[in-house]
Amino acid sequence: MTSTAPPSNLCQLFYISRSLSTPQDVEQILSSARRRNSQRDVTGVLLLSGGHFAQLLEGPAAALHEAMAAIDADTRHTAVTRLIEENTAQRRFKDWSMAFCEAPGADDLIEQLLAGPPITPERARRVMEGILAACQPMASSG
Repeated sequence: MTSTAPPSNLCQLFYISRSLSTPQDVEQILSSARRRNSQRDVTGVLLLSGGHFAQLLEGPAAALHEAMAAIDADTRHTAVTRLIEENTAQRRFKDWSMAFCEAPGADDLIEQLLAGPPITPERARRVMEGILAACQPMASSG
C-alpha cells in the first residue's frame, strides 16, 4: 500500500481493548480491516495477546475516526481505551494495510497498564513501543 496522506494530515492512534474473539473472528476482523484500510489510506498493526487487542493505526484523522467508530460498535471488542491520538511525521507501517501478530506475553504488560496509576502519554508510549517491538519479528503482513 502506498501512502497518499500528506504529512500534515497524518495521525497515529493507539488503543487497547478486551477481546471476545474466536480465531475465526480474528480472521474476519483482519480481512475486513485490510480491505477497508486500503480504501481509506490507513496502515497499522493489530496485536492479539491473550484477552486483549492492542492496535496502532496510522492515516488521515477522518479515516482513523471512521475506523474507531467501527471498532467501538464491534461487539468483539469491549473496554476500548484510546491511549495515544496524535499527529505524526511519518508512517511506521507504510507497507501494511493491517499487519497482525500474536504475543501472549504482552497481556501482562497491558494488564499492568490498565491496573496501574493513571495512564500518561509517556507511559502509554512505552507500552506501545514494547508491544511493537514484540510484534516486529513475527508480524504477518497484509
